[in-house]
Amino acid sequence: MEDYPLLHFADLVLALLRAGQDCAGTMAEAADLLAQDRARAHERAAVDPAELAAHLDRALRHLVAAQLVEMLDQHSFRITPRGRAMLHQHPDGIDDSVLMAFPEFRDWMKRVSSHPPPEDARAREFQRGWAANEEGAGLGDNPYSTDTAQHASWKDGWLEANHMRRKE
Repeated sequence: MEDYPLLHFADLVLALLRAGQDCAGTMAEAADLLAQDRARAHERAAVDPAELAAHLDRALRHLVAAQLVEMLDQHSFRITPRGRAMLHQHPDGIDDSVLMAFPEFRDWMKRVSSHPPPEDARAREFQRGWAANEEGAGLGDNPYSTDTAQHASWKDGWLEANHMRRKE
């Protein structure tokens, strides 16, 4: 899903939280919210429904583990007070770095991880993009071909550094 605009893990989490915000939510409702977001952004690339469902399911498991949502039955869930607070505090997105603040989530991660995941090779490009921003390089100075994961990782690093600088 990382290759699709507006379908990153944080976007999936937000859609799930919003789907369960006012009443019982479902993954189908979260998928509809994501489709609406993509339509507003004029993003027309086709998304494999099975792939989207698998990624939404993964995000939902993370939210349940962090106690941001609770399952009502096999197919529906609702946001918890903790989830509502996190949605208010992080309206632009919630990822595992936010969820790691909760001991229940950390414990769950330890249980489901038989071994630590390998280091993401793209982390280097992210760090290089961050450093390039710090050194005054522009977004157009990305040294990687636009159709590569390295390009996206470098750009993400550059944008994150830019975002952090604006917050200061």
